[in-house]
Amino acid sequence: MLGFIGVALVIRLHGLSSANLWLDEANSWQLASGPWHEMVRELRGSPVGPLYFVLLKLWIFAAGESVFAMRAFSVATSLVLIPVTYELGATLLSRRVGLIAAALVALSPLELYFAQEARMYMLTALAAALCLWSYTLWRSAAANAMESDTRVNGWPLVRYAIAAIALLLTNPIGGPLLAALNLDALIVWWRTRARAGIALPERRRLTLSWIGAQIAVVAALALYLAWLHLDSAASSQAWRTPLGLERALREALMLPFDTIAGQRFYPGDFAGAFGQLWHSHSGLGRFAITLIVQPLTLIVFVLAGDAAIRQRWSSRYAAESLPALASGRRLLLLALVTPLAVCVVISISRGLEPPRYFFYVVPFFLLLLADGVLSLSPRARIASLVVLLAAMTFGTRATKAAITRDSDYRATAQLIEHESSPGDRIMIQPREMGSPLRFYLHARETPIIGLAADAKAGDELATLAPGRTWVVMDYRSPLYTLAPAELATALRSPLERDAYTADVSNGVRVALVDTRAPTK
Repeated sequence: MLGFIGVALVIRLHGLSSANLWLDEANSWQLASGPWHEMVRELRGSPVGPLYFVLLKLWIFAAGESVFAMRAFSVATSLVLIPVTYELGATLLSRRVGLIAAALVALSPLELYFAQEARMYMLTALAAALCLWSYTLWRSAAANAMESDTRVNGWPLVRYAIAAIALLLTNPIGGPLLAALNLDALIVWWRTRARAGIALPERRRLTLSWIGAQIAVVAALALYLAWLHLDSAASSQAWRTPLGLERALREALMLPFDTIAGQRFYPGDFAGAFGQLWHSHSGLGRFAITLIVQPLTLIVFVLAGDAAIRQRWSSRYAAESLPALASGRRLLLLALVTPLAVCVVISISRGLEPPRYFFYVVPFFLLLLADGVLSLSPRARIASLVVLLAAMTFGTRATKAAITRDSDYRATAQLIEHESSPGDRIMIQPREMGSPLRFYLHARETPIIGLAADAKAGDELATLAPGRTWVVMDYRSPLYTLAPAELATALRSPLERDAYTADVSNGVRVALVDTRAPTK
């Protein structure tokens, strides 16, 4: 286990600060680095929970606010997730399953990506895994107590309640996992209602204990919702567009491939590589890579799933004592499928990215995958592990090769700082991109005027006192693609400087105008 953690640490720390701090990460920095009262005010209108930002603020106080330092918090969280995954697998299925799943968590490119991002998703995954593990320990202790008519240790249930509250306060999107655990508890309760050898008084006491834990979680959630400005939180997500059922299902079904090969491979890559090889007899390397990360990985998924199902059916009558309580596979399936089903339903009308917002189910998928792989014959098992390792290697390489995440404001800040004069100001469109720009500006006292995405920059410039203004246009701005003459007309002022400071298709444009100069 220490070896897995060591390998994961090396992979995660390598290039940790190479990629730019993108918009969402800059928002994390802006919230966590400001005064407490401002952070509280902003979080009351946020759809995500406050726990991550509180912990990040404490982390920044101790480690600093560099890109490396802020992302290191997610790295530390991801390292804890590895042994938790092992313990979860060992408790539910077997130590070998836990060991392989822990290795897959350590090597997964998707785990790597979010371990190197200063956002709450890795903490959400850890809280979800701790929640499921605590429930599993309590369920196992409850089974033994009902069989032997003894009192169960209540600490696992207390830990479950704490982890569940932490999960909801980190990101409420973890709620479907709690629904899955309650569904599993209901199944257990129903199947043991009249089973011989069950101590009914202890069963009633355990049932009431579980209900009490859920009441505590719901009470904490109610207090959080009462503190939250629900209208502001809801309106902040109005930009999300509907995906429709077909696309929502496709996005959810791609999560296993994203887990193994990362997010840099797309569904049509293998067909494109095959066509290139067939018609031009070139691109053999690309074909081999896409062959591994797509068709061969899919074959591993199918074979592992089939083997696990066959083994389950062949042994369904072998267990003699409380099979419902011992059903680790069922619990993991519920923990995986329930959140993804909720994701599909929500995405029909308001799109959510499963690899991001439901990233917390990845360890559960990897546990099921490890269980299926171990159900294969020895040769098929080795071949499957080789395919998975190769796919993860290519996925890790592709993930690390991407040194920019969304709009990169590093060069923009350098240009402005190098060529700016005292009294200059900055106008940026859309306004939310001011967060990453301000992070990279060393002279953070420079005034930044934010414009809505549909605002007219020329009208805003006309209201300002005469002076030099750096107009920063993200690729989301309607001004971004205008020709220089058209941009000067839109700004109602001649351009003294016009440059693209990042990749044109997904970058930043900067123009300098001086409203003291006569308009041509």
